Amino acid sequence: MNSRYVNLVNHLKRKFGRVVGPLVLAICGIALSAAAGPSDLAGSGGGPAISEALQWLSVPARFDANYDFEMTVQIRLLLFWIGKDDVGGGYIKIGQAADDSSLEVIRLLFGSDPAKAHGINRWGAGTEVVKRGAGGAAQSSAFLGFMKSSKGESIGAMRQELSKEKKEGQHGFEAIISRVDPGRAVSTTIPFYSDHDFDLRELEPAEKVVLDQLKEGQGRKFHALAGSSVGCNRGHGFLSTVQELANNALEGQHPPISLCYVYNSSQYTVTLESTRPVPEKTIHFTLSDPKRKIDRTYHDLQEARFQVVNHTTGNKSGFAILLGTSDGLRGAPVQINYQPNWWFQITLNLKPGAGEPAGGR
Repeated sequence: MNSRYVNLVNHLKRKFGRVVGPLVLAICGIALSAAAGPSDLAGSGGGPAISEALQWLSVPARFDANYDFEMTVQIRLLLFWIGKDDVGGGYIKIGQAADDSSLEVIRLLFGSDPAKAHGINRWGAGTEVVKRGAGGAAQSSAFLGFMKSSKGESIGAMRQELSKEKKEGQHGFEAIISRVDPGRAVSTTIPFYSDHDFDLRELEPAEKVVLDQLKEGQGRKFHALAGSSVGCNRGHGFLSTVQELANNALEGQHPPISLCYVYNSSQYTVTLESTRPVPEKTIHFTLSDPKRKIDRTYHDLQEARFQVVNHTTGNKSGFAILLGTSDGLRGAPVQINYQPNWWFQITLNLKPGAGEPAGGR
């Protein structure tokens, strides 16, 4: 191979961790990114609705399923891809409130690990609680999301952000609480700064700071949709909507199947665009701490492809999930793939031993 080309490949590998930063939150940005253009909520009762949502989000939860992931990222070089495993990771947890079976809880966290991604610390977390009535129908939902904010859209911009954060000792976060009821949707958002650069291993203390900031209300804005402007009569959020469509895929329902939801007072649609059986797939990746190669072969999987449309902006996002269909892995997201453009791809792989029923908070 041409030596100049080899040098280029090696250079990109060295720089790879720096590329992760601006793009690594894309996989959770589908759920956490702020929507544009909602109207201000002035005196319309949004405060009490948000307060009740906070109560739902604060209850202790018991998780029946706990899926832990490693994050692999890849860059396309003309005819082939180069990649790096275990630059970060996260989890998806599904269960219910410990003392209230009517509250279903879905929690996720994804992002880069600064110890594995050249110091880049970009991550996001979200918790959705669905309140179900008689017969299991969703009456309302609440969502708490926050992310390590970043406006950098290039490597240079990301470096400037990181340098400024370190120099000033101020690390930016963005938070949202959203409440959705049939015929009404309210949300409140707030940007804030912390003198501690929380990473994805510090969810609990970071979440406490988020809740304190939201309760104080400084710089807080309310947004709302009501009546016919809501355009969606479902009480679900993004996470429970995707879960419902994934269940449809497992049950053999024929796509396309579309469901609406409201996030930050903007309307969205998630469509299960296609499904296909995957009789066998072997997944390879390397964990770094401790270093070990993982080669696991799965059988009887179902691939489900989704598209998300923001009806306010017209933006579209797509992703695919490989779902287990049998035994203890039924419904488990064995692999999640998100490719925001032709040259960059994020893959989340289920870790060994993950996906088994798990108790605890």
